[in-house]
Amino acid sequence: MANPAPKDALPDHEVGLLTRLHFAVYASELGFRLLKGHRKLSYLGARRERAAAGRELIERTGCPVTIDPELGYRWVEPGELPGMDALIRSCDGVVEEARPHLPRLKAEAPGRYRIAFDLLGDDGVDRRPELVDAMVSDELLACAADYLGGVPLVRRIAVGYSPGQEDSPRSSWVGSQLFHFDGEDDRQVKVFVLLTDVEDERDGPLTFLPARASREAVRKLGKRPLGPIGSYMRAGPYSDESVREIVDPGDLVTMTGKRGRMLLLDTSTTLHQGSRVHRGRERAVFMGVLQRFELVHETPFNWIDPSRFPEGSAQSLALMPPRPVMRNYYFPDPLAEYSATVRRGVGIDIDQVNAKRATAA
Repeated sequence: MANPAPKDALPDHEVGLLTRLHFAVYASELGFRLLKGHRKLSYLGARRERAAAGRELIERTGCPVTIDPELGYRWVEPGELPGMDALIRSCDGVVEEARPHLPRLKAEAPGRYRIAFDLLGDDGVDRRPELVDAMVSDELLACAADYLGGVPLVRRIAVGYSPGQEDSPRSSWVGSQLFHFDGEDDRQVKVFVLLTDVEDERDGPLTFLPARASREAVRKLGKRPLGPIGSYMRAGPYSDESVREIVDPGDLVTMTGKRGRMLLLDTSTTLHQGSRVHRGRERAVFMGVLQRFELVHETPFNWIDPSRFPEGSAQSLALMPPRPVMRNYYFPDPLAEYSATVRRGVGIDIDQVNAKRATAA
């Protein structure tokens, strides 16, 4: 079946040979399995340590929240996981602090990057330890360990803001606004918490197919289409038309509800899309990402300080990636001047930016 979704690939001259080689292997099912096997062998010791720590967590906590792999998602009700009230209050402060900057952020961001904004960055995460605490609670880590096979990595902590777009933006939907699978691994857990009420499609709710229905959709489509070179999407984007032709509308699940509603979603096994916010509306959501230590395809991740937790604890393990990065390497302060353009790699000389700030001060 044809997939008329627009391709959001990098221009040829921006993609290096090694990147092309990686994605040529990664795009095929066999290549993906070979890469996965190599990663497992490379981190055999770390995997064993994390599996043992995960079993201890599951035994100690009783694993009160679990995810059915056939569904690929789990709604979480208030009180099921600790720290969520503090998380929501903290995120409210993030949104209010950022509100005066939103017009500039939208004006600076090129093209498809106006869909959604991370309002935190590494410095914001560091200033709000309660967000980290919620993501590394014993109960949430036990849930992720049960689903992923060991204590995971907390790779992203973000407060996402999606502004309203045109009244009828269908023709301009791109990237994550179209149905796709995330491709960092064959399983992962993303934590979503609504920070604003999401009433209907005008608020751009996250919409997805459960894992079993997603597998059936792919079978009917013939195969997973190849994501663009350099994309975090291993599969997609699919156009609405190609998906809705073969999907029972009753199978689609939307994340609507009052602020505070929480969803654990495996975005690697569920076909999903979101951020289609209409003019005059806005959507804010907390997002945390839990992934395996040996994930197949690495994407940008936050710098998060593990030193608040005892060495060797599950919390410390969850904050120790195999490849450390400098603070603000991927996610500088989004509210700082020029940060949107620097973050998107337009090529502004950061030393010149810092010199200008020092002069102004």
